[in-house]
Amino acid sequence: MKKFHLTDTYALINFDASLCDSEVSVLQSKSFAHVLSQFVDKLRRDKDVTMESLKTVKLEHFLDAYKLLYVFPFNDIYKNNPSLHYLLKKRDEFYHFTEMFYDYWRSLQRFGLMASSHLYTQSAKAPDVITTIDHFNSLILSLYRGVSTNLLGQQFHVYRQLPAGVNANLLYVHHRVPYHAGYENLQNIAFISKIATRPPFIAYTKSNTRSGLFQEIGENPLSKLVINKLHFFAFPIKIGPLLAYVYIHRDFLHEGIGLSNLFEFASFDEIKDRKPDIVYLYGISETEYDCTYHHDQENNIYLGFVSRLDKNDYFGYLKKMLLTLHNLAMIDQKKLPIHGAMVSIVLNNDETKNIVVVGDSGAGKSETLEALRIIGKDYIKQMKIVFDDMGTFFKKDGHIYAHGTEIGAFVRLDDLEAGYAYQKIDRAIFLNPDQVNARVVLPVTTYKFIMADHRIDMLLYANNYSEVDIGLRLFSNLEEATDIFRGGQRKAKGTTSEVGLVSSYFANPFGPVQRKEQTEVLLNSYFTSLYKEKVAIGELFTRLAVPGYEMAGPQEAATKLLKSLIGK
Repeated sequence: MKKFHLTDTYALINFDASLCDSEVSVLQSKSFAHVLSQFVDKLRRDKDVTMESLKTVKLEHFLDAYKLLYVFPFNDIYKNNPSLHYLLKKRDEFYHFTEMFYDYWRSLQRFGLMASSHLYTQSAKAPDVITTIDHFNSLILSLYRGVSTNLLGQQFHVYRQLPAGVNANLLYVHHRVPYHAGYENLQNIAFISKIATRPPFIAYTKSNTRSGLFQEIGENPLSKLVINKLHFFAFPIKIGPLLAYVYIHRDFLHEGIGLSNLFEFASFDEIKDRKPDIVYLYGISETEYDCTYHHDQENNIYLGFVSRLDKNDYFGYLKKMLLTLHNLAMIDQKKLPIHGAMVSIVLNNDETKNIVVVGDSGAGKSETLEALRIIGKDYIKQMKIVFDDMGTFFKKDGHIYAHGTEIGAFVRLDDLEAGYAYQKIDRAIFLNPDQVNARVVLPVTTYKFIMADHRIDMLLYANNYSEVDIGLRLFSNLEEATDIFRGGQRKAKGTTSEVGLVSSYFANPFGPVQRKEQTEVLLNSYFTSLYKEKVAIGELFTRLAVPGYEMAGPQEAATKLLKSLIGK
């Protein structure tokens, strides 16, 4: 891999090939000159006022000045380097330029890469992932402060330990996957085995909504794709009971970091002799296969493809394709995919209640359950998330149980309790936090817990559009209940490109819509069984999409739900 790769949005540093052991080595590197050159070009394009005053200064003069300023006082440099007089005479402008340069570097998404000669097994390099990210951060801070204090001619009074190195450091290994013929394109691609992040991790993407459905194609295009193996990274993750290999182009690497908060990473023992159930290529150059999937029936692998387009630079395209492929595999296994949230609640009397709230994106599922957590603190001993977005119902020993898919949650900042995400800032991954549909990826549970067998006590449909204030109603008629769930109505909340009142079969466009006929059989079978087991089936009126009730609606729905749970 290259020592250094730079675009207008991110930087990749290969720590194995780059000499980054001292401030001097950084200043003397071609990488430093590359970043500085790109910054100067940007200022000139933007006709920045500071750059206008320094427009005749050559790049090599900036570089020479920084090398000297790290070591020598300003006056000594001025006296002994006549070639730098023009730049140094504009001391204030140069200092402002330096501060802007530092901010520019920090505005980039910065990733480190390290290779391990060992496969995942207790790699000797694993601790280096952490020490390297810490050392490089300290090194950049020291470099900035050394140059700035000599340029200012005085010490700082306030020191801020900002994340100035890389935002994330990734350890990769080379693993040969036991694929069958036709998958040669995917061999010898670096597998990510460990990730170290420096919170807060904030990523800015070129899109912040998702649109459309994923479409099935009859052929496997894998052998036709042109894949530069040095530009992709493989993330081995577990989605419910399934193993997925997610191949992400380096231009979308920031999205891949979010996977570490959303899904459980698979260990080497779990992948060494096993082909994956799911293969997803996120960031292919070919556009004719954009947002498509294929079922390789011979090898029983579901494959997904999303193109490297600006519109697809959104975490929803990563998450929802993976869940679509998972759900299709579950339907094949006669299991019912559920688009919703499930919590296991232990009341103060030690009674456990497992509640599932079904609804498409923006229906108010997570918001209502979060409100329940807050208002129910005097009645609820424990509240654990089984799944936040997608789960599966399955039959076992004559009963219906549920599993989860994710260990994290991908939620709108606006729909969380004020300040909640920032209470978790040391673990949160923020996506476009200052934009519409700002999101955060938070770890919320454990893989062991989501894969336990959870009985269902209450199944509710999240209605975000009705203005009625009843909060909660339970169905006495199975046919009415099934019709409500099947209809999948909601008012769009801006999380996708949809507007107004829309409907999606079973509130789940990620598998059931594509396999409606098979899902319909499962839907009727599972709801009949739930009804016979006397599971409470109802409708939860979140009113999340009703103007003025964005917070009050979920709170009122949560209040009615709590009263139902405690028998009031």
